Amino acid sequence: MKITNQKDTTSSLDFFPSLFFLGMMMFVPKIDLVPIAGYWQGIRIEDLLILSFFIVFITNAQNYIYHKDFKYKNFLVFFIYIFISNSIAIISGIEVKIIMLIRLFEYIVLLYFFDNLKINLSKIKNILYLYLFVNFVIVILQHYEFVGNFSSLGYQSASDMVWIRTMGLTGGPWELGAVSSIIFFTIVELEKDLKKIFISFCIVNLFLLLAEGRGNFIAFNLASLFVLLFNRNLNFNRKLIFLAFTFLFVYFLEKLAFSNFFDKIVSIDLSYLYYIFNEGVFNDNLPSVDELIDLKVYLSFWYRVEGWSLFINELSENNINLLFGIGLKHIYYDSLLVRILVSTGFIGIILILFLSLRLKFYLMIFFLLSGAFLDLFISMKIFVFTLIMLYVHRQIANNSTKTKNN
Repeated sequence: MKITNQKDTTSSLDFFPSLFFLGMMMFVPKIDLVPIAGYWQGIRIEDLLILSFFIVFITNAQNYIYHKDFKYKNFLVFFIYIFISNSIAIISGIEVKIIMLIRLFEYIVLLYFFDNLKINLSKIKNILYLYLFVNFVIVILQHYEFVGNFSSLGYQSASDMVWIRTMGLTGGPWELGAVSSIIFFTIVELEKDLKKIFISFCIVNLFLLLAEGRGNFIAFNLASLFVLLFNRNLNFNRKLIFLAFTFLFVYFLEKLAFSNFFDKIVSIDLSYLYYIFNEGVFNDNLPSVDELIDLKVYLSFWYRVEGWSLFINELSENNINLLFGIGLKHIYYDSLLVRILVSTGFIGIILILFLSLRLKFYLMIFFLLSGAFLDLFISMKIFVFTLIMLYVHRQIANNSTKTKNN
């Protein structure tokens, strides 16, 4: 294992079935092979796959721990900081979840897999289209209760499903929404055919509606609007046509089958959301469930604030916690933004803002809005698809640079 400023052209995956690994990480649902006492999740196929790559990687003396062209430097820097903040938390007497540190280590191993991955972009595009198609079939079958789903609870038949919302090959409705959104933001960089982009856009929106994730739906469509408006490859007329078809598609869906979903979106009062958050987090006076003005609209947010208030109170116990966070003390936060704040403190917030400066603006919008209400990267599948997206963006940028130089 070496550290260098240069990386040779030999791939670390020459003797590793990288395409098989990638396909398994994408398509295989959550299936526990060995249960872990005290947790819903057990040891899964993806854990064994990551372990196998790690063994192959460290046993090859020609591999590099670091090189100047490492594709995921920002992730690596932030993950190292998370280990530091957890060390400080442990010294402070906070009990950190070991299973979360193991998950963090797995994510670092995934960074090295994708850094060494060499795959044609057209092949990635075809795989993503295949994933959307397979999910489309499964989502429809789940919606009409012909098949069940896999989640952290294992396989549940259609008659026994805890979730009444569809989730496809993913582990939950929220995960289906996030993964399909990220796939679209990858396809939009790869695909030149506007018709295929629009069809993909419609399929993803159908997933979001069937999954009934309001946060994901708003985040995806707002981010997609920015993709459309600032796309230099589309002239004004094409943008206008795309917008017109989009509004017609949404109007058709709203009138056809999803009026309740859209009603719950347009009924949201942002000032009332602020009131619930402020009372729950800062005034320790969260209204009771019975006091909510509309349970259908605000109940899920109320449950989130109930948990957030406890986490943020822990953070404010002393200055060390405020600076470095309380580490990976908790598993679930129901918000990526709250997780970053509570787990890594204000230094972590500043660091991640700095490391995200070069992130595309529409992705910033998506991750901020979606991450406000969903703990996105607790899901390994979401993390994997995010790395695929960033891999594609990096390769396209490199190809563009080579073209300009030639």
